[in-house]
Amino acid sequence: MKKLVVMCLLAIISMSAFAQTQQGQSSFGFNIGYGFNDNGNALLGIDYRYNFTDEVRFAPSLTYFVKDNGISAWAIDLNAHYVFKLSDMFGFYPLAGLDLSFWKWSGVNLDLGKWDEFKSGSANETRFGANVGLGGEVYATDQLTVGLEFKYNIIKDFDQPILAVRVGYNF
Repeated sequence: MKKLVVMCLLAIISMSAFAQTQQGQSSFGFNIGYGFNDNGNALLGIDYRYNFTDEVRFAPSLTYFVKDNGISAWAIDLNAHYVFKLSDMFGFYPLAGLDLSFWKWSGVNLDLGKWDEFKSGSANETRFGANVGLGGEVYATDQLTVGLEFKYNIIKDFDQPILAVRVGYNF
């Protein structure tokens, strides 16, 4: 019975859905996820996506890594996506881009490798890096997209995989 209800709901949603990756379209979204670094940080973010073509889009974002064990960070990403429309309701994309992150440590007894000399007080570090990853999105309605994205930040001393869920408004 549950399978029948789920299939009916998906059928209803797909009747009004279409792939929102048409040239000139934009999207604004909110992200929530987790950065799997040595200490692990939850993350909150916003992004904007603009479709240069039906397949290629530019996706800048701003992400805050929530303070945990005295470590927090801000990251500015400039990514590009190449979207494969698997159906009118689902898209898949590889991504690549640049990252600028601002890391901050505060508190006592920090055990951060080369940063372990900071037993109290605070320290800051700014790093350039790169992103590579994959994402998928469901076009729930004409205006609403829900997606899952996995990317790997390649940053000297701060490499980390990131997994995030995105909800976006398309216009």
